[in-house]
Amino acid sequence: MKHAIRDTRWFDYMIIAAQHSKYNAQHWFRYLRKDVDKCGIAFSLEDVSQLCNDERLTLFQRVTLKEAFKEGSDTQEYIRNLNRKARPTMLAEVRSRYEASG
Repeated sequence: MKHAIRDTRWFDYMIIAAQHSKYNAQHWFRYLRKDVDKCGIAFSLEDVSQLCNDERLTLFQRVTLKEAFKEGSDTQEYIRNLNRKARPTMLAEVRSRYEASG
């Protein structure tokens, strides 16, 4: 991880994000998606650790937050895939499957 700049705005933002997505995992992953590829820019591992210890996060949010910033984890890979644009051929395949079943 690169040298991180301490930014309390990120911490506050993530607390608000956690509260807004408390009962919606996909929504939480969308918030995490904004930060996973920016490791080391706005926050440090210490910031992530501090956030994981905050009582305002659910157990699910704490676990996925830790995993999101663990290099090579399944959670991190899932979130990185959310950042990738869908290939047009993949969209066509999905559309043809739905048309065939409908």
